[in-house]
Amino acid sequence: MPDFSYSARSKSGEAINGVLTAVDRKAALAQLVAQGHFPISVDVTAQKKGAPAKSASAKDGAPAAKASDAAKKARVNSRQVMLFTQQLANLLKSGMSLKQALESLTRQQKGKSLGPILEQVGEEIVQGSNLSDALARHPRVFTRFYTNMIRAGEQSGTLPEVLKRLTDHYERLADIREKVTSALLYPAIILIVGIVVVFIFMVFLLPKFTQMFQDLGTTLPLPTRILIATGNLASNIWFLGGLAAVIFLIVFAYKRAMKTVEGRLMLDRWKLRIPLAGNTLKAAFFAQFSRTLATLLGNGVPVLTALKIAEDTMTNLVIAREIAKARERVTDGTTISAPLAAGQIFPSLLIDMLAIGEQTGDMPTALNNVASLYEQELTQDVKRFTTLLEPAVIVMIALVVGFIVFSVLSAVMSITSGLNR
Repeated sequence: MPDFSYSARSKSGEAINGVLTAVDRKAALAQLVAQGHFPISVDVTAQKKGAPAKSASAKDGAPAAKASDAAKKARVNSRQVMLFTQQLANLLKSGMSLKQALESLTRQQKGKSLGPILEQVGEEIVQGSNLSDALARHPRVFTRFYTNMIRAGEQSGTLPEVLKRLTDHYERLADIREKVTSALLYPAIILIVGIVVVFIFMVFLLPKFTQMFQDLGTTLPLPTRILIATGNLASNIWFLGGLAAVIFLIVFAYKRAMKTVEGRLMLDRWKLRIPLAGNTLKAAFFAQFSRTLATLLGNGVPVLTALKIAEDTMTNLVIAREIAKARERVTDGTTISAPLAAGQIFPSLLIDMLAIGEQTGDMPTALNNVASLYEQELTQDVKRFTTLLEPAVIVMIALVVGFIVFSVLSAVMSITSGLNR
């Protein structure tokens, strides 16, 4: 039977290297897993040659530098990360070592934005680095939440299972985003079409009607005069320039405020208080917080570390600050319901369910239940919001178009009645 040299990680994360004898490579992998180790690479000893490997490393120095530059410039979205996570989980479950799985995925991603990053990660794995440490060197692509989940999987020897949970987590987030986007798509299309129609009429057709009315010299009805004045204003270059300047100043002020802590706090607090939309945002943030914390705690991440990661994932600074304050209030390292309740930001439902989870010793399940409830509430809020938004947009466009038609027809009728006298 052939000898296999292997590189692996123990449950504590310690690097292990050695040689074992097995019928084939799959049997060698099974031996390592049975011993409680996580295989990184397993190769037949006869195939391992130190000199060529060293030569190849030196020879490939320039491509490695190019890969490093490409990795820094890579633009990777959450969907690509989700697919990579799903594929890596499937390959590891099939019996592949981490090294082989990364090599396979790197070949698949060659020429794509994720390719150079996976190439760097694979090189660091070969040099003895942990997968979590290798991924953490690319924080723009792999968040702290992601790398801490991977680290927990490495330490517990359940990396494939953790990767599957990460995939489920990203799929849920993508599903929520897709629901919100698809719900807003139809009202947005109606609004854009309405604005384009009104703009075409005001810029191209209204001036012709105005000239005709002026040639007839008839006193026009008030609605028609208002319409003509609005059209003249809309086509005035000074007005358009002033409007563009106002919009620019508003956008500039918003971006400037978002760069300061005080400005972000003010804007994020205002967002949570917007009628209808504020409740929807809260449901989304509470669902995200509960699901993230449940996933981290369920994979053995310490409570304080999990709270810090959950804080970092929050895009709303008001909620993120409350999580930070709660983390500072934690005294025994485990009980977090009372510290979260002290801030009076998190709802009583979340606090009560979390307290029950602490009493039963199963916080992940309690948090997952809370997340499911808020995700259902989010779906209902989005449906309710769009149900109200669609007719509101249609009515608004109809009123504008109706006013234009009424103004033109009333002028025509006024002129006609004047000619008949």
